[in-house]
Amino acid sequence: MSITELKKKLKEKIENLNEDYLLEELLNIIDLELTKNDLVQIPKEHKEKLNISLVQAKEGNTISHESVMKECKNDLKS
Repeated sequence: MSITELKKKLKEKIENLNEDYLLEELLNIIDLELTKNDLVQIPKEHKEKLNISLVQAKEGNTISHESVMKECKNDLKS
């Protein structure tokens, strides 16, 4: 099926839809496809914090996943 035929068929089906959730999902899919190549701009403040974190990691100033999970579980019990 050609692109023109696909577009026509899609338009016909969309015209017959009455479910707003489905129309919103279709719109989200299209928006996602149109923006998939956009670059994410990281704010300067975030870059600075990320660089600090990378230095800390290189210096061994890290916390294991196990320790973090244990602390979270203890916090949830409180």
